[in-house]
Amino acid sequence: MTVEAVFTVEEKIKLQKLTEEVPKLRLRVKELEETLEILSNKELMQSIEVSEKEITENRLFSRSEALKELGLNEEDL
Repeated sequence: MTVEAVFTVEEKIKLQKLTEEVPKLRLRVKELEETLEILSNKELMQSIEVSEKEITENRLFSRSEALKELGLNEEDL
């Protein structure tokens, strides 16, 4: 015995919208999982906090300063 589903036009529109949203939701869930992974990594969070402090204290290097500090030239890259 075969069962055939019958949808109203309104239901078909809702199903279409749902199928368009599912990939977006999957991506958002993946992004949230990655965020939780970062937030749960104590070592990484401490590194981020140190970096944020250095930024607020204006302890930054320009690209050319960083290359000079590393003994590199632009051509080396």
